Amino acid sequence: MEDTLPTLTVSGSPTERGQAHGETFRALIQDLVPVFFDDLEQTSVNHGLEPLKRDRALEIASTYAGPCRDYAPDLFGELEGIAAGSGFSSDEILALNAFLELHDYLSDAFVVPGCTSLMVPGDTEGVGALIAQNYDLSSVYAAAAVVIKAENEDGPDAIFYTSAGMLGCAGLNDAGIGVVINNLVPSDSGPGVIYPFMVRGILASVRIGDAIDAVLAKPRASGMNYVLCDGNGEIYDLETSANDYEVTCPFEGPMAHSNHYLQDRLKPLERRHWPARGQSVLRWGRATRLLKSIVQLDSEALKSMLSDGVNAPMGICRRNEMVGGEPCGQTIAGVVLDPPGRTAWFTRGPTGDYPWTEHSL
Repeated sequence: MEDTLPTLTVSGSPTERGQAHGETFRALIQDLVPVFFDDLEQTSVNHGLEPLKRDRALEIASTYAGPCRDYAPDLFGELEGIAAGSGFSSDEILALNAFLELHDYLSDAFVVPGCTSLMVPGDTEGVGALIAQNYDLSSVYAAAAVVIKAENEDGPDAIFYTSAGMLGCAGLNDAGIGVVINNLVPSDSGPGVIYPFMVRGILASVRIGDAIDAVLAKPRASGMNYVLCDGNGEIYDLETSANDYEVTCPFEGPMAHSNHYLQDRLKPLERRHWPARGQSVLRWGRATRLLKSIVQLDSEALKSMLSDGVNAPMGICRRNEMVGGEPCGQTIAGVVLDPPGRTAWFTRGPTGDYPWTEHSL
């Protein structure tokens, strides 16, 4: 596995972009898809649930197809291109893209790893505004971490971190719109638009209001915390469930978010696995403390924060060790975005162990 994340530029029609993605990363996708389905089944068994077998996962994922196609036909075409290029069916690639929603649909018990996001407001012209996150998942996703630059004739170009086979997980476009995320586990999950489609919907926007609408005005499959920032330094933290949302802005200074609802009105929807809640609270508190304690909050400071090891192995930077007889997951990638400066930094995880690469749009 390379020290830096493989980077691919795709262009042309949605189908052509997807096919280039699928063909270039065919080996990574072919390695990931079988272990993805195996991981769903094994994790369900480990938690005393009915085994979530491949056929049942595909059945659940099929409930997302209609909403996702209606939301963004071009992105659905890109997904079909990924399938054609990688040698899998569109149903299998859709299930892979629904990797978080499949967990939420079935049970809270799956969710042990979790991302930590950082928000740094700049001045009124956007100078100094940054958003960042660690992307934490089961270690089965580690080898598939990649960066894709999508050139778009009909909208802004974008660059984003993703897993091979997925439409996009966090990134930035050349209109200055950036997005990072935290998974949330609400009780109202069901059929709707899955999160990678919404990330790409955000990155298709040229105005921050349109990016917000890409999240809030659509039928979501589950909950997610979306952190949006634009070229003027406008930062919006959108806590969502499938059917509801709350908005917070870092008007009073830097903010952090992890994997539990912070807004009181949404807390009754919380369905996160009880043994994982304290870990989320710790990461939120630790990240908040670090943000408040550092005077010069530049990109280098955020990179350093994302490698923080307090509460190891399940701190802001997570390392894949056995905890309670089960792997605790790991930080798959680190992301720091400067939307006003149209600059993104990505690293392979665990953060701090590998070099960061800089990309300008």
